[in-house]
Amino acid sequence: MSKSLRIISGSLGSRRIKTLTNTNLKPTPEKLREILFAWLAQEVKEANCLDLFSGSGSLGIEAISNGAKSCTFVEQNPQLFQTLKDNISNLNISDKSILIRTNAETFIRRLKSERFSLIFFDPPYSRDYYSDFLEKTIQSASKKGSIIYIEQSSHEKVIENEKLQILKSSDTGNAKGTIYQVR
Repeated sequence: MSKSLRIISGSLGSRRIKTLTNTNLKPTPEKLREILFAWLAQEVKEANCLDLFSGSGSLGIEAISNGAKSCTFVEQNPQLFQTLKDNISNLNISDKSILIRTNAETFIRRLKSERFSLIFFDPPYSRDYYSDFLEKTIQSASKKGSIIYIEQSSHEKVIENEKLQILKSSDTGNAKGTIYQVR
């Protein structure tokens, strides 16, 4: 079963993308995406983005809509990946999108020299990706000055990491979104 999400802002603002009804999928709430992209207005322009745990691609698509140069989308679920491909195609942003069907751990482990200026880290809340895997992501996919958006359950305390400086944080419903800069 599918439903849709609205792109909040930018050149694709008010367009809709499809998403699936899946117990493991928790799209970033519209209000939190609105806050996030207001915060990132300057940083997203010409950014080279990574959307780990992409799902329907709402964060990466929103980034492209707001001026990102490109976005690499990583999603392992076959049905979600197909929905992601359809969303990218329907919005005519294939030229700015790289779609990779694999799990996030494999993608980070195989990443060679590419570093991203903006990373969306929005894993399933039910698994602990916030310690060791977050550390590997920082080491392998970011550079000094990269911005990392981390989404987690609003019931959890804000993640602290010596390699990350907290810039802003907001709670909306069951989601907490925090923007960090890599030191």
